[in-house]
Amino acid sequence: MNDDGDENMLIDSNDGNKELSLDFLKRYIAYARAVCGPRISETASELLLNQYVKLRNPQIDQNSQQQNWKGRKHGQSTIPVTVRQLEAIIRLSESLAKMELLPFTEKRHVEEAIRLFKVSTIAAAQSGSLSGVEGFTSREDQESFDRVEKQLKRRFQVGTYVSEHLIIDEFSKQSYPEALVRRAIDFCVRRGDFQYRMQRKLLYRVK
Repeated sequence: MNDDGDENMLIDSNDGNKELSLDFLKRYIAYARAVCGPRISETASELLLNQYVKLRNPQIDQNSQQQNWKGRKHGQSTIPVTVRQLEAIIRLSESLAKMELLPFTEKRHVEEAIRLFKVSTIAAAQSGSLSGVEGFTSREDQESFDRVEKQLKRRFQVGTYVSEHLIIDEFSKQSYPEALVRRAIDFCVRRGDFQYRMQRKLLYRVK
């Protein structure tokens, strides 16, 4: 990051204060993406697990989480927080650590990610609209998405190839919308469960 352009990293704002230039911010982001890949620390991982349980069912208090884990199905969650939302919180935590060029995601990064999640997602849920929030459409759409994802992983074993067109055709016969199936496939690819092969004509089950 120490090149000749860094001397111009500060610019004057309207109120007389110094701000980082847009060019510097772009180069910093590119540098962080290239050299930094934070991993979740043990303490951060424990916090994520505890918070996920509490978000799934706020009725479970901190002292009885483990005892009541098997009985959570009798409680009612405020919103349908899923594994997809947990993954979104993890990505946000990692991004916060990456901003500081740190090798590990720390507890404070998870706390901030959870705070942002609550402000955006839970506030939207309380207002009665989850439109635009990552992973949320309607409860029915989310349940359909989860069913498609599970069927994909159950139907195709690791190491097998399958035509994407064939997958879409099979699920369409089960009355699943094509857009939903494509979204599920894209999610599995981004997560690393599947890979595109043969110029995206085939999908290969990786894990």
